[in-house]
Amino acid sequence: MDRKPRRLELQLQERVRVEQLDFALRLAPFTVITSISVVQVVSYLFWQPELAGYLVLLQCLAIPATVIALERCWRWRSSAKPQRVDSSYVEWFARLALFAGTLLGSVPLVLFAQAGADGRLLIASTCAGLIATGIGLAVVPRAAISFTGPIVAGSFVALATTGEAFYIFVAVLLAIYSGFIFATIVHLSRLVTMRAASQVELERQQELTNLLLNDFEENASDWLWETDGDLRLRHVSARFGEVANTRIADLQDRPLGELLPPPVRTGEAHAAAMLWSSIGARLPFHKIVLPVDVSGSNRWWALSGKPIIDTAGRFSGYRGVGSDVTQKKTTDDRLAYLASHDALTELPNRSLFQEKLAEARNGDPDQVRFAVLRLDLDAFKSVNDTFGHGIGDALLRNVAGRLLSFADPARTIARLAGDEFAIVANGHDREAAAELAGHLVDRISAPYRIGDLRISVGVSIGVATAPENGSEEVMRRADVALYRMKQEGGRSFRFYEAQMDEQIEECRALTGELRGALERREFILHFQPLVSARAATIEGFEVLLRWQHPTRGLVPPDEFIPLAEQSGAIIPLGQWVIREACRIAAAWPSKLTVAVNLSPIQFRHSDVVAIVRDALQESGLAAERLELEITESVFLEATQEILDILRTLRGMGVSLSLDDFGTGYSSLSYLRRAPFTKIKIDRNFVRDLPDAKTDVAIVRAVVQLGTSLGMTVTAEGVETLAQQTCLAEQGCHQFQGYLYSRPVPADEAEALIRKPRLNLVNPHAA
Repeated sequence: MDRKPRRLELQLQERVRVEQLDFALRLAPFTVITSISVVQVVSYLFWQPELAGYLVLLQCLAIPATVIALERCWRWRSSAKPQRVDSSYVEWFARLALFAGTLLGSVPLVLFAQAGADGRLLIASTCAGLIATGIGLAVVPRAAISFTGPIVAGSFVALATTGEAFYIFVAVLLAIYSGFIFATIVHLSRLVTMRAASQVELERQQELTNLLLNDFEENASDWLWETDGDLRLRHVSARFGEVANTRIADLQDRPLGELLPPPVRTGEAHAAAMLWSSIGARLPFHKIVLPVDVSGSNRWWALSGKPIIDTAGRFSGYRGVGSDVTQKKTTDDRLAYLASHDALTELPNRSLFQEKLAEARNGDPDQVRFAVLRLDLDAFKSVNDTFGHGIGDALLRNVAGRLLSFADPARTIARLAGDEFAIVANGHDREAAAELAGHLVDRISAPYRIGDLRISVGVSIGVATAPENGSEEVMRRADVALYRMKQEGGRSFRFYEAQMDEQIEECRALTGELRGALERREFILHFQPLVSARAATIEGFEVLLRWQHPTRGLVPPDEFIPLAEQSGAIIPLGQWVIREACRIAAAWPSKLTVAVNLSPIQFRHSDVVAIVRDALQESGLAAERLELEITESVFLEATQEILDILRTLRGMGVSLSLDDFGTGYSSLSYLRRAPFTKIKIDRNFVRDLPDAKTDVAIVRAVVQLGTSLGMTVTAEGVETLAQQTCLAEQGCHQFQGYLYSRPVPADEAEALIRKPRLNLVNPHAA
């Protein structure tokens, strides 16, 4: 099936035709001049009256043809090479060649037979030369054969018609020679055509490559760069000039060293040193990132390049690709910074702190001296819970700002987590560390102004020094000192002491023994009466947990309850207390209540509602007789879920008591939101009654508040008649304290129940 050539093929054919004509027309003047020269020589040597007519005609035809041919060749060479030529132009060229060949082919036909031996030799040699000059037109085979064919034909006929054997043999040789000439013309035509086609294709690919490169530079952040052997920029692209913010003319021939200065000193600017080291050694390099000053702005370029080696093996410059990676470098630097710094405070983080600590440890063993300070803010959690995390974050940034005022090359200040900070201070002995810690306590404890708020927090600091406290253990021992400082109330600093580890080990041992104590039935319940202020009769008991340790004896609650909360043992232990208290109280007279303390851990990590419901069902105790005491610390992490739990318990009929009222931060808010039935005044407000007028006023206000809300108000820690009288005068509803009885076992509690009225002077009073 016939098919039309594709457009790309047609364009290639047209370009090949142009290249063929260009090659032929550049050689044609030599063929034309040779031919007209032959005509002139022949006309001169063979001029005879009987041949004058032919020779004049030959001149009249040859000279105009020569002028036309040379004029066309000159016009072609003096003009820009066209992109395409019409096929008629090739047709004209072939006809002109045929005309010239016919004129020249007539010479042997007319002159050979009449010429002498010398004349025949001249005609034979000139014809042979003219046939050879036809090879100059070989790139256009039609024109070459049109020019050579008539000359060959005329020469062959002239030789053959002589009838002489010698010339006949010469005619045969001419035919063989002519066949070789024609074959050569065809072969040369093919070779030149192939070369022309290759050249056209190469140029087309070069144009495509340039187009792609230009498009690449226009639409990408990369650009191409090239230098000569003297490392001067050349072939500067528009994209390069744009990135360098410099005119192309100013970049052209500019030394590369002016744009990318080599480092002045050894070891300076590692990237620049690596770049110029590679260039000096004539080695390729790949994506070397280095800073560049662009119109006073610091930019980052990534350069790749390879040396250009010419065919003689000489270095002739560099060629490569560059890209502006400022944004990526900025992002990478920021990510690297965040990997070693805290995002909120911009202080070094735990990872970087550990590196600095390791550096301090790995110094000269004979000169290693440093201190580690562990800092923890006091009451920060209360600030977060009261004012929100936004204020808490702002406070941490302010604290970090104050800490940075103590920074110097010898100190690394880091935020480890939350409100925990640490400092490693190289070269600090115990005296210098104590001075630094003292200044830190004073500076950080000063009030902070955040918006319209004035916030005060303290700081606890644990300090350990090396080598006194061991280089490897210094961090842990600073933690131990901080823990002790927190236990002692904070707002100061403590140095590590050896006995602190002993106490921690004792706590660990006690925690281990605590885990199995419930299964070993080592816990018992004690009961302290709640006494009516009006009738001095017992209205109920508060349950207090005791641990009867087999070797340590009776362990105080303030020692094992915090350990139980930390270890999670408070969950099963608290469940046992509720069930045991309900079981014992079920045997009491129906008017008496039993009060059980709940830990905040129980609210967060156990199903309090299910535990209470099961304990009431198993014991048969009426829900109205169970009272659950909750401290304000439960509400420091108050959620809607906790409030829902309290409302569910109250809906079951269980009474709810707010313990240690007045010592927290959110009492009034949660009195309004949570369904409490009782308020317990903390013993701190009772201790100095009736002498402390401020405490009297506070008690009066609490009693009035509770009464107005329909709540019972109980005073804890009543130990003297004067305290009882003062509380009664303020309208307090219920008392609890050593004035009536200390906490006693269940059997002794039953004995107290049987008394119709408690004596004011009790044998159990402290």
